[in-house]
Amino acid sequence: MVVRARVRGIYSTALSKILHDNGVELVDVAEPIARRLDIDTKRGLPADVTVKTDESNASQILILGFPKEVVEVSDILENTVPQVITYKPKIGLYATFKTVVKERRGRDCIVETPVGEAILVDHDSCNVGEEVEVTVVKIPVKPGEKMVVSSKVRVIGRYAIVGRGSGVSFSSFIRNKNRITQLLNVSTKYIRNGFSIRWRSNADEAPLTDIVSELPELISKLRKLEESLHGSGPLEVVYQGEYMRLLELTYNSKLYLDGVRRSVTPTAPYHHMLRSSGGSLSAVVDLLDIIAEKVQPALLVEWIRKWIVKRLSDRKDIILYHRRLSNNDIVLGKATAIECDVSKGLKVKLLRNVKSKGVYDGLGALKEPGDVIETEISEGKWYIVHRYFTRDSVLKGLYVNINTPPEMHPSGCIKYIDLGVDIVKDSNGCKIIDTEEFREYVKEELLNYECLAEALKAITEAVDRFCAR
Repeated sequence: MVVRARVRGIYSTALSKILHDNGVELVDVAEPIARRLDIDTKRGLPADVTVKTDESNASQILILGFPKEVVEVSDILENTVPQVITYKPKIGLYATFKTVVKERRGRDCIVETPVGEAILVDHDSCNVGEEVEVTVVKIPVKPGEKMVVSSKVRVIGRYAIVGRGSGVSFSSFIRNKNRITQLLNVSTKYIRNGFSIRWRSNADEAPLTDIVSELPELISKLRKLEESLHGSGPLEVVYQGEYMRLLELTYNSKLYLDGVRRSVTPTAPYHHMLRSSGGSLSAVVDLLDIIAEKVQPALLVEWIRKWIVKRLSDRKDIILYHRRLSNNDIVLGKATAIECDVSKGLKVKLLRNVKSKGVYDGLGALKEPGDVIETEISEGKWYIVHRYFTRDSVLKGLYVNINTPPEMHPSGCIKYIDLGVDIVKDSNGCKIIDTEEFREYVKEELLNYECLAEALKAITEAVDRFCAR
């Protein structure tokens, strides 16, 4: 059976092209993309999978839908787009099982799940040892997030989510007032019989007959699930729910998607990198795409690079956005660009003045007011070099951060993903540090083979460059 996917967000043209070329049926297609790919919009057909830009991080792609179909779509993108970092939650959204109350922690009722602890909601009591039938309503995919489970068990369909209760709600993407009225009328008899309904975005334009026919099937599915739960053991998953995948695009991933988009519509160099910056740059990207239709790519690349370094050179508040995969992100700054070069890609040297006391992480050297930190960043390199000097220009040490190739945004933000391994050099010599985090990323399969190979190559290059002399 063909997988149906809905694609939304700033990467939608490129991702739609990739999925279409790999046999995925695109539905609810935006008009511009339908024209570019020469396909029908197929409005009203339900999607098995939704692929969209994550709302909180424009460098991430969220894939959500039925388990088998999510795996298929995710595999296509992972195998096509280079150097992506993939988060694969170990349990599905709306996965259902019988949990056991562990303790009350502050205001939260903490329960056991097949993959660790969770917060229990929608349940009146919190008695240690109590068994409660639950559905997962929030999956932790980012540092600091907690899994949340609800005692309101529910099942999912193409058009609706059904559970016990007496309420009706709508996806924010259902905006047609006539359709909302129709769905309210359809819901009435089920609400009277003790069922709650959450109408999904697929219900916005689908034939009403298809929507109506699914509800009895979901009611039957819910009853069977409840029976299975009653006879199950603690932490035994009896319903998979929906799967979720989160693909993080690196610098090279975005360049690749530029090329895919360019094959169907004029696309400027750095299109997706700049588009993911958001804000006022969106209009600039639109203009650059128009220019791209008339200007040689190599010349336009040179222009854009010069524009980026000019914007960076004019700022006194450049920040390094140090993205971490398993911990909270770090913002380093504020820095000034003291050297810029575009002859072999973008290259900048930043200067930061130290104002506080402490110890430099990894080096162990004293951090003192008046110290100066020079940071060397090169386009395409899988590492960044930090040099620490006293106020009298005496080198205290060198720190090489292994990371994905940095994205230099004209807004004054330089972004990269830390890969959890670093190289430090001081008067005692060189050493590789923090390898445990890197090993954990490999173990959790966050890094694919390409990223792993590039990281290892970067370590070798950095050791040869800075430690062999």
